[in-house]
Amino acid sequence: MSLRAIGLALLLLLPSSVAAQDGSLSVTVTPPLFQLAIGPGDEWSSVLKIVNKNPYDVTYYAEVMDFEARGELGKGEMIPIVDEYNSEDNSFSLASWVTIPTGAIVVPGGQSGEVPFTVKVPPGAEPGGHYAAILVGTQPDLSGSTGSRVAVSSYVTSLLFVKIHGDVDERGRVREFFTKERIYQVPMAEFVLRFENIGNVHLKPEGNISIYNMWGKSRGTVSFNQRTAFGNVLPKSTRRFEFTWQGEQSVFDIGRYSAVITLTYGEEGRQNISATTYFWVIPVVPVTTTLVMVFGALFILFWFIRRYVRRALQLERLAHGLPETAPTHATLQTFMKPLEEGVVDLRRIGGASGTHTDDANGQTLSFAGFVWKYSLFFIFVALFMAGSFGIWYYLQKVLVPERDFSVTDVRVTPEGDVSDSE
Repeated sequence: MSLRAIGLALLLLLPSSVAAQDGSLSVTVTPPLFQLAIGPGDEWSSVLKIVNKNPYDVTYYAEVMDFEARGELGKGEMIPIVDEYNSEDNSFSLASWVTIPTGAIVVPGGQSGEVPFTVKVPPGAEPGGHYAAILVGTQPDLSGSTGSRVAVSSYVTSLLFVKIHGDVDERGRVREFFTKERIYQVPMAEFVLRFENIGNVHLKPEGNISIYNMWGKSRGTVSFNQRTAFGNVLPKSTRRFEFTWQGEQSVFDIGRYSAVITLTYGEEGRQNISATTYFWVIPVVPVTTTLVMVFGALFILFWFIRRYVRRALQLERLAHGLPETAPTHATLQTFMKPLEEGVVDLRRIGGASGTHTDDANGQTLSFAGFVWKYSLFFIFVALFMAGSFGIWYYLQKVLVPERDFSVTDVRVTPEGDVSDSE
């Protein structure tokens, strides 16, 4: 059977269970994954359980095929045993090492059946990882080929990951770690990790991803690939992992974020690897509003300072009997005159004795009049206090050690999904 024919026959493949599209047939196998380490010339036996969840008896057939990675999304390709593999000196094809019943397996409705199998490793087996899949379906192949090739529309697989002792090479690297966008308007990011296995045995990278804001405060520590038996990267392949981080909605946590991923992998000797990526969180509308307010406050501040300087120079010219447009040498005493005038006006409130007035009637100055005369000063003080409070409040919020976060759309596709053959 050609690879293309197999690709067309494998319409639906899941590691543990599947149901026909019309809902009339359900197939489940357990466990979905066998992992073992064994030496050349050794033998290992186990049992695969088939669970018939249907209310009627179902006849199943089992077949073994080699399995290899295809693409970066955890998909695989099934490769049947070819004639040249049926030899005692075959050193690579795991499927050719597996002995499994080829006849029909009848499982009563609501019960389970067993499929015993044996892995007999040839003495000359190559060290490293070898991969196969046990396919369980409801119909054998009708093409007349030898054996019971499974060609059905409803079947499942159980994967065999076998590591042969010897010169095992456990090497991997992070090809890429990045976010799909560089700038987000809300505290969230879509991460992509591409891990490459350059050794000769499967690796399962696992670890943590720590996310920090521009002040170095933690905004989430995400466990990566730790709660699944899958997530393996097969030899000489690259696998892509994706997930979405969602932070707490806060207009204060804006700026540049960093995400640091730290991974460990390998069984012969645990190895560590890390990578860092950066992204920006800039909520456009709140930031624009804040910038307008800040620049408005700065404009009022500079305008007030300029007005204060002009008033100080005017009072200095009046004190020396000079015209208002005459140049005046600015000294510290010059800039103190507006303050002295304010103190005098403050003393005039309520007609305090010993006060000096510069009005014609010598009337006392009311509190309302004082506030009106120095309204710009009070506006400046109010803006200054509001700005100081805003800065303090911002720092209080942004320097919080941790905030709530969530992780969604963690896409670790179970090994075994089959893509169409080319």
